Amino acid sequence: MKSSTFICAVLMLIPLFSIQTVSAQPDFDELFSGGDWSIGFNDGENVTIELDEDGDASVNFWVHNEYQVAIDVAFTFDEAFGATTEEISSTSISAGSNDSFTLEFSDVDVLNFRAEKRESFSITVTVEAYAGFPAPVEDPKTISGELTIPTIRGFEIEIEEPGGAMNAGTELNLNIEVKNIGNGMDLTTEAMFESKACPQLDISNIVNLNDLSIDAALEGQSGMKTISVTLLAPLSHPSKTCDLTIMLSSSGSIKDGENASPAEDKINFEVRKPNTSDGNLDSGNSNSNSNNNDEDKVSSNFTPGFPFSLTIISILCATVLIRRK
Repeated sequence: MKSSTFICAVLMLIPLFSIQTVSAQPDFDELFSGGDWSIGFNDGENVTIELDEDGDASVNFWVHNEYQVAIDVAFTFDEAFGATTEEISSTSISAGSNDSFTLEFSDVDVLNFRAEKRESFSITVTVEAYAGFPAPVEDPKTISGELTIPTIRGFEIEIEEPGGAMNAGTELNLNIEVKNIGNGMDLTTEAMFESKACPQLDISNIVNLNDLSIDAALEGQSGMKTISVTLLAPLSHPSKTCDLTIMLSSSGSIKDGENASPAEDKINFEVRKPNTSDGNLDSGNSNSNSNNNDEDKVSSNFTPGFPFSLTIISILCATVLIRRK
């Protein structure tokens, strides 16, 4: 009787051990049958993302879990242009779910790269667990895209200081340094000048600053040119402290409809009127001074003397005195 009871107990425990064994290790063949998982970009294949002027960009992608159990996934990224990528934590994707994610790129110095240059980046997703159980083998999947450097345009200009005043009725050559501060070849256009304090000033050859082709300071290029223009102050210009502002724009920016401010620089200098009218006054003053000097000379050479009649009387008196002796 006792042996029969023992045998019955053993037979009852066998199914329990079988259940524990199944729960400890799932049947992966059955789990994988009729299911899969995949990744992709929201915008389709062959994705190209342009960085903004600050060197930032983002791309959206998804992970689709077709299995009947949740999967745990981890992310790794191969960035382009040395960009900083915001880390995405490992996560669990429910059975049948299609979850979206955003990868952020930042801190690319776009001025260090030529405009429209491209580099590839990649996103790799790896399944680490199925239904909470470690994956028997690694199953990574990778998608790739491209980051593109934006086109940055613009110029800076610097007017060489005159180094002193200029006279009315004369010309003054000014050297203008024009620097490309973008990341590609560009042309200057719409060069102009103004002087609010001295509107009579003129630069007849201001067009010398138009249509200058200047490459960016990349790959050994200097990124700048120096051009000379001629400043004219007419003879009628009064003595005055003047301002001069010179401006020019980027042809590429205008063609692309960019609302960019023109490059400009400003200097202040003095225009002096020749003393022609003062010279005449000086001549008149010289004559006056000359007359005054003559008068001074007469006064300074003056010696006191007797009147002529008193001299004759003195001579007669002397003659009479001599005869009496």
